[in-house]
Amino acid sequence: MRFGARVFKTGITVVLTLMVTNFFNLQPSLIAAIAAVFALQPNVHRSVMRTWDQFQGNLLGAIAAIIMVLLFGNNIIVIGLTVILVLAVLLFFNLQSVSALAVVTMIAIMDAPTVMESSTSLDFLEAAGTRFSLVMIGVLSSLLVNLLFIPPKYETKMYHNCFNITSDIFKWLRLELNAVSEYQIVKKDIESLRTRVVTLETMYLWYREEKSYLKRNRFASARRKILFRHLISSTRRAFELLRKLNRYENDYNHLDEDFRFRIRHEMDQLMAYHEQIFMKFTEKIRPEAEFEIYDIEDRSENTMMDDFVKLYQEAETEDEKVQYENILEFISSLHEYSNSLDRLDRLTSSFFKFHSDKNKINIQDETLDI
Repeated sequence: MRFGARVFKTGITVVLTLMVTNFFNLQPSLIAAIAAVFALQPNVHRSVMRTWDQFQGNLLGAIAAIIMVLLFGNNIIVIGLTVILVLAVLLFFNLQSVSALAVVTMIAIMDAPTVMESSTSLDFLEAAGTRFSLVMIGVLSSLLVNLLFIPPKYETKMYHNCFNITSDIFKWLRLELNAVSEYQIVKKDIESLRTRVVTLETMYLWYREEKSYLKRNRFASARRKILFRHLISSTRRAFELLRKLNRYENDYNHLDEDFRFRIRHEMDQLMAYHEQIFMKFTEKIRPEAEFEIYDIEDRSENTMMDDFVKLYQEAETEDEKVQYENILEFISSLHEYSNSLDRLDRLTSSFFKFHSDKNKINIQDETLDI
């Protein structure tokens, strides 16, 4: 069992909401608590932007509920028709993202106990205003908690998830390259890695949404976002490389022994290169440190592609040609991964070498995925 910051923030939001409603003696406080849970967002920027949308959506829901009750009462058919009306209006105003909470507001108002034949319109309007206020207390409480309590540490999360995912990818790449892995087991773990990479990319989208409200910090914030975008991109490239190698495992195992050795050497170099870049991120090595690559091609007149073309031309059967065509996909992914690491290394070196007083990344120690 693992508790993240969002779990704690949800609990804090509910507690704060109930404290406020009890202080002002507003009932039923359950409505405010439900609204607080619905309104909590994954980052500060989205909370700020969504609060205005939620206010508009809740206001439309409240107005629709009041009009329908005053005109037609609050039987279940009218409530159902009002739900359809509110959703249609929200869609028209492009507010469908807050439709769930707007419908909750509408139902809370239409289901108020004061909506009875013996009650006056003034009593109903007072109850409607109270319930709308309860919903907005929940919304504002979630905004306040997101602003003040446990702000998201996206940089720490993204770095450690990148490091852990990449380490698992390297483990399987080494097993695949040495032909000691089981195809089905690797394939199953690749699906798990795919989910983790997608989650990582989603986290980056949340991080990218965060805004720096001080003008002097905007350029530094933009530089950090570009850096993490390329860090995550390199993780995606490594994953695609593993996926291709697993897909064409049989073709790889039937390659010429010298050519397989060349691929293994290239991969070992790139994985070591990637690990060194991670150390630059945590400033454990100097930013200007270069990776000393021992290039096997220095001892040969031919490049990897020269050898590949030669082997392809020597293929005698159509099946052998198809085998080399499949391997060409893997080699293409390998070069994309290599280019991605080169870009990331240049950005990392530049980031930590220049403007070092502004380019600060606060990566806290972690041992597991967050």
